[in-house]
Amino acid sequence: MINWLKEKLNPKYKFNEKEQLILDIVTNLCEQSDTDIKMAPISGRYFLVNKRLEYWLRIGDDGITITNHKFTYSNVSPQEFQNIVIKVVENSIEKNRDEFETAVFQNEVELLENIIGNIKNK
Repeated sequence: MINWLKEKLNPKYKFNEKEQLILDIVTNLCEQSDTDIKMAPISGRYFLVNKRLEYWLRIGDDGITITNHKFTYSNVSPQEFQNIVIKVVENSIEKNRDEFETAVFQNEVELLENIIGNIKNK
């Protein structure tokens, strides 16, 4: 009952065909390990660059631009769709940073263990 009421008051955004394709492109590019994701903190724009696949994306509140070495596609969608796409990119950044942080802290633990070993052996 509560979920039904939530759905009626705040319906889930329904993607059109182009939006679904754009979301799939962004999601799949974010999953590629060689995609470089950058953020411009002042403007709030995100940039996805995959040199191997030769795709460059610019994502912001005002729309999405996808380009390769031959073509450029620009799309302006409702703010709600832009927020969904930006959330996908932000989640990817967060996941990558979590993996990086885990590796860094693992190295710190190894460093501390080496220090203890050196102290005990001298």
